[in-house]
Amino acid sequence: MSYAAGAALLLALAVTVHNLEEMIWLPGFKPGLAPMVSARAFRFAASAIAVVFWVVAIAVPYVPRAEAIMAGFAAAMMVNAVVPHLALTAWLRRYHPGTATAWLAVVPAGLFMLASSGGAARLSDPDFLSGAVAGFAGLAISVPVLLLIGRLLVDGKQS
Repeated sequence: MSYAAGAALLLALAVTVHNLEEMIWLPGFKPGLAPMVSARAFRFAASAIAVVFWVVAIAVPYVPRAEAIMAGFAAAMMVNAVVPHLALTAWLRRYHPGTATAWLAVVPAGLFMLASSGGAARLSDPDFLSGAVAGFAGLAISVPVLLLIGRLLVDGKQS
């Protein structure tokens, strides 16, 4: 197994643990900053994201672009550790669910993923860069889309 394949699996595990922490405690966290999302819709979205991480991580040894997509996922999750987790913990002066697992598991695993995939040296490769950008953007876009799908599927509500 290559370093990148191992790093991808480690990142998938870290994100799964992070999402589990959020699924347990985030629905009860009410800072009043965002529109209400039901616990079931949120858990649907977080579970779907974890499944996508595992599918792409398992594909890394077999699908050339999967490594770049995981690098984009890693970058997106490291941004997620700062905003909203660290920023809200500091601003609200109370723990925001997911902050601990973001910084203790996701950020180190993300850094390992980026280093294992060649990091900055690979940014000059257009195929790698496009895959990483697609992974980053895809993950960012998927969150509201999955929350909406979760709302429609598990809550049975429109708009």
